[in-house]
Amino acid sequence: MQLAKAYNHRDIECRWYSKWIDAGLFQPGAGSGDYFSIVIPPPNVTGSLHMGHALNNTLQDILCRFHRMDGRRVLWIPGTDHAGIATQNVVERQLAEKGISRAQLGRERFVERVWQWKQEAGNAILHQLKALGVSCDWSRERFTMDEGLSRAVRQAFVQLWQEKLLYRAERLINWCPRCKTALADIEVVHEEVDGNLWYIRYPFAEDAAPPLIVATTRPETMLGDTAVAVHPEDERYSQWVGKKIRLPITGRIVPLIADPFVDRAFGTGALKITPGHDFNDFDIGERFGLEQISIFDADARIDADAFLARGEQGPWIERYRGKDRFEARQMVLADLSAGGFLARTEAHKMSLGRCYRCQTAIEPYLTPQWFVDIKPMAAPAIQAVREGKIQIVPEAWSNSYFAWMENIKDWCISRQIWWGHQIPAWYCKTCDGARIIAAADGGYTISREAAPLVGLEQPANCPRCGGADLVQDPDVLDTWFSSGLWPFSTLGWPEDTQDLKEFYPTSTLVTGFDILFFWVARMIMMGLKFMGDVPFRDVYIHALVRDEQGQKMSKSKGNVIDPLEIMDKYGTDAFRFTLAAMAAMGRDIKLAEERIAGYQNFVNKLWNAARFVQMNLGADQDRAERALDRLDGSAVDLAERWIRSRLTVTVRDARAALGGYRFNDFANTLYQFTWHEFCDWYIEMSKIALNGTDPVAAARTRQLLRELLEQILLLLHPIMPFVTEEIWQSLGGARPSIMRESFPVAEPAWIDAGAERQMEFLMAVIRAVRNLRTELNCPPGREVKVILFGAAPELDFLRAQEPHLRALARVGSAEYHSAGERPKGAATAVVGTTEIYLPLQDLVNLDEERARLNKEVGKVEEELARVHKKLDNREFLAKAKGEIIQKERDKASQFQEKIRALRTSLAKLEEIQAGRE
Repeated sequence: MQLAKAYNHRDIECRWYSKWIDAGLFQPGAGSGDYFSIVIPPPNVTGSLHMGHALNNTLQDILCRFHRMDGRRVLWIPGTDHAGIATQNVVERQLAEKGISRAQLGRERFVERVWQWKQEAGNAILHQLKALGVSCDWSRERFTMDEGLSRAVRQAFVQLWQEKLLYRAERLINWCPRCKTALADIEVVHEEVDGNLWYIRYPFAEDAAPPLIVATTRPETMLGDTAVAVHPEDERYSQWVGKKIRLPITGRIVPLIADPFVDRAFGTGALKITPGHDFNDFDIGERFGLEQISIFDADARIDADAFLARGEQGPWIERYRGKDRFEARQMVLADLSAGGFLARTEAHKMSLGRCYRCQTAIEPYLTPQWFVDIKPMAAPAIQAVREGKIQIVPEAWSNSYFAWMENIKDWCISRQIWWGHQIPAWYCKTCDGARIIAAADGGYTISREAAPLVGLEQPANCPRCGGADLVQDPDVLDTWFSSGLWPFSTLGWPEDTQDLKEFYPTSTLVTGFDILFFWVARMIMMGLKFMGDVPFRDVYIHALVRDEQGQKMSKSKGNVIDPLEIMDKYGTDAFRFTLAAMAAMGRDIKLAEERIAGYQNFVNKLWNAARFVQMNLGADQDRAERALDRLDGSAVDLAERWIRSRLTVTVRDARAALGGYRFNDFANTLYQFTWHEFCDWYIEMSKIALNGTDPVAAARTRQLLRELLEQILLLLHPIMPFVTEEIWQSLGGARPSIMRESFPVAEPAWIDAGAERQMEFLMAVIRAVRNLRTELNCPPGREVKVILFGAAPELDFLRAQEPHLRALARVGSAEYHSAGERPKGAATAVVGTTEIYLPLQDLVNLDEERARLNKEVGKVEEELARVHKKLDNREFLAKAKGEIIQKERDKASQFQEKIRALRTSLAKLEEIQAGRE
């Protein structure tokens, strides 16, 4: 197959991916040998491919393709996550556009609508991943709510319940009033905001002492206060501890208590205690047996009926009824001010928690929820990392893991939404009828006193009373509960499958740091709990992909780069290589489109090199014995011994880089060898033998070119699968795909330090002659005379390598001198102890060249002045975008560098002129 003149990525990528799928090349095949298994971090079904997905899956694919070529049975399981809250929000928005609410449809019809949406649009991201070239085994695609995984979720829940690691209790949790569901602590995003600290007078109920001044950032929650606390060692208040306080507005009588949690330096040192709406207050309330009053409903509006049910009275109840929490705040402040209770207000920086999905301010809310008693599961997960059973890379992330795990709190796993794994617990209407309460959305809620019946399936009858009228718990499980089972549920657990026996534990997890606690830690705990072994051996945590200015990509900033557009424009191989080359461990990627364009040039360079090799292939090649194996002895051409040595070092370094998850080193090692050593040097040197009169040398060179190209293709295939496959097939590969070939293995015997030293010296001399030619503006086609002075060994070596000097530096003739007078009127360079002279007679007219350089300096100085004028313009600096300003500054630097280079050339001409005279 003859390669086309230009590489057309659009045709080749689509064609080859289909062939790989049809041939089943991504499946592990049967056998019992060494394996490499990996599970994809399941993207949300709501998602579309973004830069984070592209980086994550490119790195996984590099590992899978490498291990597949290195002789292992590779299993990469793809799939998607049902993404409970996110998916429900998407479908609710679609319904809202048609004027339909979730409540109007009812739970069953709404869930049917979500499944319909999932079938129609939910797998878009998997099709986009295929465009990236990922080599997942698509025959094993999983979904966190498919039948098998749903069974695994129920089994895990029931087992935790049976082992008393699961309980249901009324606790203070993070509540999103927009999503109307509980959130785990790590699902709350905290940000610093400008707020206020309000100082409120709390009068004593019976004493004539001055009111106690209490500072708070949330005056509206004083409607739920059940105490005021001070520090037990705070002498300012010690005499009043135990006294009663009458709350402003409500008139409720509460105690003044002493607790060491109180910060004496915050505000006045007196803290209002609201156990129903603050986590720290909840803990204090537990210690003192304080009442927990919830003042809001699920929408974060004042729940007036809750106050009435407690027997409270007063016009304030109806005045605040149904008011949003922020509106209620303003009303409370107005009433405090009118009653003389508001002492003063101060500006105050504060941390505000927001829902990670919709960014709504969360509300601490008292409600019955399901919790995992997580500490007994966390202890072995900590030990597994400490003992090295799991290696986290970069290692610095281990400290973050330990810090979180050692301070972990019980995991709230219930969510008050409809899309997800409904909790496998049922309640008897006969026994608990009064505790099953109708809800406004047509469903129901279960009070904390109800007794759940937990099981894999709905029981036929209540074991207590024999009743058959049962209802299932309306809550669904946290999405991360099912995701936590992913490494083994995708392999068939709880069944004892062959896949589990062969591929668990998985080998590596590649993920972002943002889900280290959401997902990674929970998978470790779940794996150890249910499988008795870690879920993976290594965890590689990659960094973020940012824009070229280092800013996080976001639609609001307008700096999002679409991977699909990039792949269509530059080709997938160039895009993948860019991501790998920039994936330095622990360092965010600053992605500029220019970098991708640069690596597209690399793809084209490889393509053109392959075309050169293909055009020079002969029919006289002995494929039975490699030419690389026959390059022994000093009689063999230096370039051949050098390139073989460099190939070996490249293979060795590439394998070491990939083994240490140094993807950037892996990519850059291959780039250096392919472009700068094979293409720039060896191919050019090979032309001497190809165009020479020695048929044996020509045949050996043709075979070497082919073998070297084949080794390069094998090395590059994990990063650039499409172009390497196309070129490999053009060379007549015997197997159906390059990925069925073996990844190169370093041959230590091929390393030739002497050849590398000699070649470095020869290349330095050639570069020196080339640089002199460039500085003198010597036409590329004109041959030059070179006079060399130096020690005899170096001169003998250069004399033997003169064909390379002639071919690569356009040297017409060369003289070699170990002593004598140096020529005048010559350009000079020095390499080590070897002096290089280029006589200028008949080569360049010094006066004309000086005039040309002066003219060029003038032009560049004019360009530089224009840029400086723009950068000195305050209006331009005020209105232009940062990247535009930076481009102008970069231009200025480039012009200044060019002027310096031109002046250096002028100085060299003056020096040569002086020497001639």
